Amino acid sequence: SSDLIFGLVSLAGNGSGGPSRTTTTHNSTSSTSTSLTPSGKVGIGIRTVIWTDTNPHAGGVFNPAPGGSAGPRRLVTEIWYPSAGGSKGAPTAGAKPDYGAGPFPIVVFAHGFDTLPATYAPLLGSWVNAGFIVVAPLLPDENANEISSLGNATITQLQEAESDIVNEPYDIAYVVSQVESGAAGAASTRAGWLKGLAAPGKYALAGHSDGAQAVAALVYSQVATQAYASSYAALATRPFAVVILSGSELSGTYAPPASPPQMLLVQSAVDQCNLPQNAALLFHDSGGGFLLKLLGAHHFAPYVGLGPAAPLVESVTTAFLKEALAGTPTVAERAGSISSPKIAVLYGPSKAPVLTPLPTPTPTERIAACAIPSGSPQAPKG
Repeated sequence: SSDLIFGLVSLAGNGSGGPSRTTTTHNSTSSTSTSLTPSGKVGIGIRTVIWTDTNPHAGGVFNPAPGGSAGPRRLVTEIWYPSAGGSKGAPTAGAKPDYGAGPFPIVVFAHGFDTLPATYAPLLGSWVNAGFIVVAPLLPDENANEISSLGNATITQLQEAESDIVNEPYDIAYVVSQVESGAAGAASTRAGWLKGLAAPGKYALAGHSDGAQAVAALVYSQVATQAYASSYAALATRPFAVVILSGSELSGTYAPPASPPQMLLVQSAVDQCNLPQNAALLFHDSGGGFLLKLLGAHHFAPYVGLGPAAPLVESVTTAFLKEALAGTPTVAERAGSISSPKIAVLYGPSKAPVLTPLPTPTPTERIAACAIPSGSPQAPKG
């Protein structure tokens, strides 16, 4: 299934989440202790690094679009981190890292089509405030700066830009390798300052929309013609958790890897951009886990700080990340205290979720459903 905005890929799915099962957390070989308690007056700092994957065959990178970003892959990457002082509400460039309370676990986050990490500032900020470092690359061709540079883009141009999604699972794996090297103090990564701040081997993967598809493809896709599974297997350490926000499958066969990470999938029951049946298929094929069903939310609103579901998504994802890190994700058992029957329903591994299929939207309906609503914390362009 696909939530590609302009319908580049389409696979049929069913309306049931199917049987779910309890997954086991991959145990990192790292013995580094981690902290989830920033010290003193805590804020959110941000630094930007540029990583370039110079190996054009790093993952079989290609782009069918004319002028598309094949290798080398230039990845402008934002790193949001707990800072000593500064604002808790918005990131401060270059703020002093809170080394005194580190090292902190990491969340590598992949944004959706025509957006930037800053589009998701409330959500990413909530994770940093909870004691996580967020590493968010601007994905080539799909990020809002690149889309804006196209000017009054045609549908064909937008389709071509979005087709770069096939390369993004490799980008995510490469960013993980750079973060791990930086956390170990490798100056060559231009992120050696992460040593003592970021905990090596303690990271989760998260993404929204197209970014969620890329994360899911890296972890769960078994497509023989692409090297997603081998790229995942080649990671020196595996993620302790995966958070899929309104995501689905690209194409081909999906299955859980060996020792799969704990997974939380968040999906709106009325999302016409990423249809519930497509999310249900991914949830089933990945082996299941936890699923937060939002009852009336927009495709973007809950992840950009808008609407009643936004604070719920922030609290549930944070709780899940903390408990998955500890190896005891039990948020489902506390569903009554962190969810609302009028806003969302949280399912755990012991109960298969129900996601009722929606009719296929028209192209006009799909584009409207995938648009960032007005009032988001930062316009995606500019």
